[in-house]
Amino acid sequence: MIHKNAVGKIDPHRLSPVRGPSSELEAHIDSCSFDELPEYAAKVRSIKKEPHFAVDLFSGAGGLSLGLHRANFDVILACDIRNDSIMTHRHHFGGCSYECDLSKRKVINEISDQLNNCGEISLIAGGPPCQPFSRNIKWRKHNEEVSAQHQELNEDRRELWESFISIVEQVKPKAFLMENVTDIAQTGEQEIYRSIINRAEKAGYRINPKLIYAWQYGVPQLRPRLFISGTKINECAPMKWPKPKYDSVENAVTLDEAISDLSDLPPLKGGWDEKWNENYSYEGPKNEYQKLMRDWLDIDAEMIHDHLIRKVREDDLETFKLMRSTGIKYSQLSEEQRRYSVTSKAFREGKKVKQNQKMSFGDKYNILKPNEPCLTITAHMSKDGYWYIHPYQNRTLSVREAARVQSFPDGFNFYGGPSNRFHQIGEAVAPIVAFELGKSLMKSIKNEKEFTQPDVVPKLRENLINWYESNKKEVELIWTKKREGRKIIPSNIRAWNACLGNLLPETFKKNTKEKNKPAILGDKDLEKRRKDTYQRLKNFWHSPEIFLQDKARRMKIKSFSLEKYIPSLELIAEELTKDEIDWSEITRKEYDLFSRNSVRGALATVGLTTEIKQSIFISRIISQIMDIDHEILKFSNMNRDIHIGHLLEKDKEGTGYCSLLALSKQEDTEEIIKNKLKLFLKVSNNKAA
Repeated sequence: MIHKNAVGKIDPHRLSPVRGPSSELEAHIDSCSFDELPEYAAKVRSIKKEPHFAVDLFSGAGGLSLGLHRANFDVILACDIRNDSIMTHRHHFGGCSYECDLSKRKVINEISDQLNNCGEISLIAGGPPCQPFSRNIKWRKHNEEVSAQHQELNEDRRELWESFISIVEQVKPKAFLMENVTDIAQTGEQEIYRSIINRAEKAGYRINPKLIYAWQYGVPQLRPRLFISGTKINECAPMKWPKPKYDSVENAVTLDEAISDLSDLPPLKGGWDEKWNENYSYEGPKNEYQKLMRDWLDIDAEMIHDHLIRKVREDDLETFKLMRSTGIKYSQLSEEQRRYSVTSKAFREGKKVKQNQKMSFGDKYNILKPNEPCLTITAHMSKDGYWYIHPYQNRTLSVREAARVQSFPDGFNFYGGPSNRFHQIGEAVAPIVAFELGKSLMKSIKNEKEFTQPDVVPKLRENLINWYESNKKEVELIWTKKREGRKIIPSNIRAWNACLGNLLPETFKKNTKEKNKPAILGDKDLEKRRKDTYQRLKNFWHSPEIFLQDKARRMKIKSFSLEKYIPSLELIAEELTKDEIDWSEITRKEYDLFSRNSVRGALATVGLTTEIKQSIFISRIISQIMDIDHEILKFSNMNRDIHIGHLLEKDKEGTGYCSLLALSKQEDTEEIIKNKLKLFLKVSNNKAA
């Protein structure tokens, strides 16, 4: 049979599609139906004096459930939309493994009502599907059209975080734990992250977000994830995140430590029909991590489940060999040696793109390094495993090796075909991480002495804004005004004002006398100069329409030595004169010399986006207000976004961000934070003493 590829060319290396063997699993002896859930809960209560019921929403195969179970939670309900994931979960856990669509309001209400029939729920945990938020998805698409299609198909899944929060609001557990990719708190999705904080605080929970890398707790992969814990005031103590077992990635558990016992076995030939277990036997663990993987759940001493891989194409095999022998990356191979393009579609079509936009996931083929934690295992492994080429053998990781990297013990089996199994592994919460976090949550649930401890962050937020409002005449950024008298300023004019005030004055050149004067924090002359410049610009062009209609605009702006920014300002003005304005879309576009980061910051000052412009001054203030080590924020955009979003919450009007900017310009910032924003903490501590 002659095979052709997507563009119609003959592909002599293409393999005939082979449906992999399906793994069938029986239900756990204590599994129950959704209708039987209250009866099951009553049964557990009759056996245990003080059971701690937990719920795993968007459970997948059960990585989170496995860790929580080890931390002494009783997971009585797990929900997921995928049948194969639910079948895996039902095999390993008692209680109800419920296949359902959590995007449906009716389902949310049914689940909440049934849980309220089960008595007190200690914990609701879960990770709403992360694909709609993850930039990793776009990086893994070789064709921008495919990426756009994927985003469109997943659009309705963006609101699943609301399903999670709705169930928390209705059931009122003592604590909740939400897991997601870090992108949910970063560019483009901050509004969602802040909405989660807003609703959880209103429901009476203290919020504590944390960026966690799986390697920190002994999982042999990088896997950065955002965890948001909520502990119910008066019913649970604040959660204290567990201390990492490893303080540097160089000392963490490596890929080789995770799978060396499997690497030394007779090599896999490849193909879903390979029956490795029938020809060979496992020889035993070689280190502590492998021993944990063998001992966590029961398994025959010589048995290895799911040690199988896709058959490697002949041309891919040659590519693997070449990359391994020469050390070159996939993007460095010649066009003839690659079967996937490494340049972006826009660049291939001859469009003008920036240097960092020419490549489109150039290193699709990647040989893993044995002496480091593995790259993050994702659900994309169900499609192909080219990013996970074995460190020593010319093949991709097997299903069991991927499970090991995710810290699924060898006794944990997966239902369905090989692609189903890879998908379940890639989308899971690493069980070891779940176990460590579960232990900390259990301590909070039992620590009655600290149940009444308040959440200080909302009070800090309130004090920050109160300081700004009470000192508005002295500290207000004049281009951030929302009203002119009693009249509300239209959003496009507010945006225009913010751009004139934030973008152009930042590039304003000092006059000859001031040229050698440094711009320091609290430089009142600089701030006066910025305000004067804004007023002159505003007098020229009250609106973006007037700016675009002004044929003398180049000559006028030349008096500020800013003529090179005319094209950038024209691009922004054109966006702001459209009949319908999509603010999230505006923040994603390029504006010549104005960075997207700067445009986001400008719009954030008037409440049109939550995507604020970060600075060293802002991160230092956040560290002082929230008692966070500045080094953690200084070198991590992710951490800055997480903690700034936590402090500012929804910030609909942009007042919180303006407060931070104004505070950053004060000479006595530390005194203001100590004596205005955080004074209530001293009073509280004195009362407690």
